Amino acid sequence: MKHAIVFGGTGMLAGATKWLIETTDHISIIGRNKHKLEQLYSDHDNSDLRLVTLDYKDNEALRHFMRQTIQTYGPIDLVVSWIHSVAPDAIPIILDELTHQEHQWRFVHIKGSSHDLSSILAEIPVPRNCRYCDVQLGFKVEANVSRWLTHKEISNGVISAIHYDKKKTVVGILYPWSKRP
Repeated sequence: MKHAIVFGGTGMLAGATKWLIETTDHISIIGRNKHKLEQLYSDHDNSDLRLVTLDYKDNEALRHFMRQTIQTYGPIDLVVSWIHSVAPDAIPIILDELTHQEHQWRFVHIKGSSHDLSSILAEIPVPRNCRYCDVQLGFKVEANVSRWLTHKEISNGVISAIHYDKKKTVVGILYPWSKRP
């Protein structure tokens, strides 16, 4: 991949983000906390790694970032997005900005919730030039006790979805929902 953007890659997705840093020509990692971005990726001296402090709830700032990034670094091949429901306009803005690209690109949409199974299963409208990848995060049941996924399990699931270009990936289990932790 030549150009990737990761939204929400400093926490549970840190392992997947580090893998992308190694496999992408140019990558922008978007985070709301500058200190977390710099602390997590301070050991990388990759000049094609760009750390961007941006609150994706700010619609105009997000639009500006998307346009500037495309203009500066060229078309985007991959967007990895773990954007929470507190920013309901963010994903539509990203999709809208990339609809204008002439080439095919991938959108890896990571969805996880401790509350609402319907939000994990919900589908979104996808532009024609986009290959959509739905990554649904569930939970694990071991010895009849449920637990949330570890950071490593989440990152490995996302890496697998990207590497194998899967249309849909469930990390852990979603059913029975009543068994979640």
